[in-house]
Amino acid sequence: MILGDRLITDRDGNRYTLRLSVDVRSAILNDGNVETSVTAIRHVDDGDDIELTALVRLESFERRIAIVLPEQLPIHIDIEYFEGFAERAGGEVDPLDDIEPGDLVERAAQDLLDGAGLGEAIEAAIQRMPVPEPALGCPIKAGVSTTVGQLIHCHNRHRRIEQRSSRAWEIVKCLGVNAPGMTIKATLRTLRCWLTLDVL
Repeated sequence: MILGDRLITDRDGNRYTLRLSVDVRSAILNDGNVETSVTAIRHVDDGDDIELTALVRLESFERRIAIVLPEQLPIHIDIEYFEGFAERAGGEVDPLDDIEPGDLVERAAQDLLDGAGLGEAIEAAIQRMPVPEPALGCPIKAGVSTTVGQLIHCHNRHRRIEQRSSRAWEIVKCLGVNAPGMTIKATLRTLRCWLTLDVL
C-alpha cells in the first residue's frame, strides 16, 4: 500500500519521485514485523530513470528497526530506549506509561533530553548511509528518517498488544493515518537536504 507519492523538483529543474509504502500482507503474515519501503526515482529526460529503494523494517517484538539498502549491510536501530517516552508529535502522553506522580517533572525533563540525544544519533546513522549519488540520497535519507520516526511513534502507541499480527495491524493503521504528514515531512527534509548540497 502506498502511503505517499510526491513529485519533487530541485532548484535545477531535475525531477524526482519520493514514494513511501508499507507491505500490509507481510505485516500480518510475517511474524509481526512491519515492512515499509522508501523509493526515490530520478526522472531522466531521454534516458532510463534512476531508482533506489531502502527497506525499513520494524521488528516490534525484537524492539529494533532494520534499514536495508541494496548491496549494503543492514543498519539496526534499537528502539527500546524510546519506549515509554512522552509522545512529542502531538504533545500527547501515552496513557499506558507508568509514571509516579512525584517524579513527573524530573522524568519528563530527562525523557526530553534523552529523546533529543537519541534522535540526533539516529539521524546521524541515517545520514551515513551510503548512496550512489548525493542528490538521490536526499529523498532516500529524508524518507527513511521520516519513516523511522513514525514507526517508533506507532510502536510506542501499540507496544503493549501481545498478539503479533494484531500489533502489526495496528501499527500499519497508525502509518496510514499519519501518511499525509509523513509525506510532507519527507518532502521538506528532501528540499532542506538539497539546499546543503553543492553538487546541484
